[in-house]
Parts: sequence; C-alpha cells; structure tokens
Amino acid sequence: MVRPDRRIDLLEYRPLTSSMNLLHRVDGSARFCFGQTSVIASVCGPTEVTTRDEKLDEATVQVVVRPATGFARTKEKLMESILRTAFEPMILTGMMPRTLIELVVQIEKDDGAALSAAINALTLALVDAGVPLKGMISSTTCIIDKTTDDLLLDPTHEEIQNAASIHTFAFNPSITTPHTILTESSGQFSEKQLFECLETCFTASSKLNGFLRVTVESKKTKEYQQLHE
Repeated sequence: MVRPDRRIDLLEYRPLTSSMNLLHRVDGSARFCFGQTSVIASVCGPTEVTTRDEKLDEATVQVVVRPATGFARTKEKLMESILRTAFEPMILTGMMPRTLIELVVQIEKDDGAALSAAINALTLALVDAGVPLKGMISSTTCIIDKTTDDLLLDPTHEEIQNAASIHTFAFNPSITTPHTILTESSGQFSEKQLFECLETCFTASSKLNGFLRVTVESKKTKEYQQLHE
C-alpha cells in the first residue's frame, strides 16, 4: 500500500524536522514538523502574574493556540485544554510560586497530527526556556482506516478524512513501559484496537525520542561553541 505522501510503510513517520531558539522577545521557542505539518511554540516565563490568576504555592500555566489562518475557534480552545492537561503535571510549578508560564502554539500548517506536533514543539520550547520539568514529553498520532481497518502511524490530513478513529498519545521518554501522559481518542474503535494503537505509538516513539534528544544536544553544542569562539 502506497500512502498519499508516497510512504510505503504503514508504521512510518513522515520526515521529522525541528529547530530551537527561533524567536526573540520570548524565553524559549521551537519549531517541530511532521512532513508538511508545522508548528511553532514559544514560552514566556516564569513572569509576573495577575492577582486574579495568582497561585500562592505554584506557577500558573496558560496555553494559547493560534490557527494558521483566522481566529481561534472551538478546535483551538479544545487543543489549549488538552495541552494544559498534558504539560501542567510535567512542569515543576511548585518551584515557581506566584508566577506565570505562558505557552503559545502557532499552527503554521496542519496536514495531520497537529496536536502531536504541538506537544513536541512545546517540549523543545520549554527546554529552550530552561523551565524545570519532571521529564520531556513526546507525542505520536495514529488512525484506524475505516475501509481497511489498517493502523496508520502519523497520518496526513487526507488519511484522517478516511479514519474510523484517531488516537494521540503522549509519553515520558524516560519511562520504559507504555504509560501515557495523555491519551486523546475519537471515533469508533474497540478496546483491542485502542491498546494496539497505544503499543504501536509507544514502540514508534523511540525514534521520535531520539530525534528530540539530538535536537536538544545540537542546540547545546552550538551554544557551547559560541561561548568559546
């Protein structure tokens, strides 16, 4: 089976690309791409927080998602909620009481798996900003094709149009068992299919985790070289 973007393997990622420290006037930023799907994330903070949002014993985490065109709608508001649920427990907010950490996601192009791309971009942006974390997060999306019942990893927008269900998982790479930080599923699927998707995405994520690790190490190497020029 040849997929719309000419991948032959059903369990293959599209080309992965990323970069860090892209934007000025923010504390951290990164871009992450699955093929044509591209997301930029930025982090500001910890900074001063308004009295209304202030928490006495921890930092306040706010998430803003901006679509590629137009204004934020229900889809973006839902993504904001999902991202907050994923990242709040992973940020060591107790080390930064009475402050604000603002996470901003700009969808540049959504050709499928934008939520996973946003999670991966935010992880890199948080590392770039030096925000203390319990661990990194990586995310992978898959679908069950409604015509063939095949499981397709990292689907394109075209493939999602023919999906019986879509599943996005986020993992902590330091945990060696398929324990999810986030599970987001929609559509019609069986319990067996859900666990198959979980296992497949967890297994595939080892490649993604390695890619994210290399991105961070490359950034650190570049900074070291600049310091010693």
